Order: sequence, then structure tokens, then C-alpha cells
Amino acid sequence: MLKALVRLAMMLSFTFLVACGGAANAPSPDAPVPPTASPTEATRRPTATYVPRQLQAQLDGDGPDVLGPYEMGPGVIIAFVRYEGDAPFSLTFVDEDQGLVKSIDSRPGPYQGERVHSVFEGNDGGLAPGNYMVNVVATGPWRLRLFQERAIQGQTPEITLAGSGDGGGSWILLDDGEYTMTTSHAGESDFTVELFDAKGVPPYQIVKIKGDHEGKFGFTVGGGAPGENPQAGVYAMGVVSQGDWSVTITSDDAP
Repeated sequence: MLKALVRLAMMLSFTFLVACGGAANAPSPDAPVPPTASPTEATRRPTATYVPRQLQAQLDGDGPDVLGPYEMGPGVIIAFVRYEGDAPFSLTFVDEDQGLVKSIDSRPGPYQGERVHSVFEGNDGGLAPGNYMVNVVATGPWRLRLFQERAIQGQTPEITLAGSGDGGGSWILLDDGEYTMTTSHAGESDFTVELFDAKGVPPYQIVKIKGDHEGKFGFTVGGGAPGENPQAGVYAMGVVSQGDWSVTITSDDAP
């Protein structure tokens, strides 16, 4: 009689595990873990929504190479590069239709810097969501980091960034209002400063000059015709330069 009761209990336990997704249906360690929801949320939203995968790749090599493919989603991608050779260096993204988007073209080397790109649908001549190969032309050792994250927060002005050569990349939170960008640049090269919306839209160019420079530029966040002004949100700043520079963003509405 005791053996029969034990056997019955074991059968009921096994049935309960399978019906409730126990050991027989356990997820693999690599499976994504859905966010924890309250009973009310679970009832209201029976299906979970996952954040798109973020691209983070760190690569290195010596000489020319073709790498990938790598998947880019809408938003902003930042390429960090360090190249130690003396000959020219270039980094080009190649899409599935063999379309080319040149990111870096340094003549001559060495090169160390960051390039910021927007990724959005309909980006003619630029990066649209999809898969890309990375074509590196070099004659010496190099290191590359591709970084794309879904930024939801950033620093608020006053913010100062400084560097030498291509740079930027820091996340900045801009609310509606009036702002001033104070810049300095030393060198004979072009100097441009753009704001890249984390959601993935065409960048907003605030500064474009050539040669030595010190000055101030005002810009508005919010309002205007579609695409005319940056809208409130999180932005990466991208600087293109071959000289020393500094950029300070202040809010004209700050007390």
C-alpha cells in the first residue's frame, strides 16, 4: 500500500512539472530573460517586448582586412580607432548591395579618434539599418571598436568636451530651449560639430568652419519645421577635425 502511494505521488509531481514548464521545458542559459512584470502588467500586456540587440564589437589587426557582417539598428553608431602605421588608413562600411559609406580616411597615418554616424531608414549615402561588412585599409597595426547603444539618458548642460582630431561621442540630454555652443579650434583643417539624435535621424550641424577659430553659436531645441531644429532628447556630439579643439554647451535658460 505504501509503495503504491509513493508511486502515485511521483507521477503527480512529474505531471505538475511538465504542465508548468519545469525541468522538461527549462530555457537554455543563452536564452533572453524577459523583464519581470507585475500580475496587472502581465494581464494587460500578455507578450513581452525586447530591446533590439546592441552592437558592440572590438577588433584588431595588422594590415588590410574585411570583417563582419555586423548588424546595425536605427540610432547612432560610434567607431573608435587607433592606428599606428605611417601610411594612409581608411575604414569603410559596405552594405549588402555593395554600397559604400566611408567613415575614416586618414592621409597619412597614424590615426586615433572617434567618428559618429546616424543610422536611419532612407539615409541616402549614409548608414541605414541592416548588415554591413567593415573594410579596413592599413599597413600597420590597428584597433577598432564599434559601439551602438540605445541611450536613454545623458549629461545636462553645462558640458565641456575637448580633444585633438576626430572625437566627441558623449551623450547629452537637451530639453526644449535656447542654447549656446562656445568653440575653439587650432589648425588649418575643417572643423565641424554635429548633434546626433539617439533615435536615429539626420544629424544637426551646429558649427562648420576652417582653420583657427574661437566663437559662439546659438541653437534652438524644439519647435520649427520638421528637421529644422533638434527636438528634446538625448544626443551624441560628433567633432571632425585634425587639430586641437574644445566645445562647451550652455543653456541660455539656466538661472
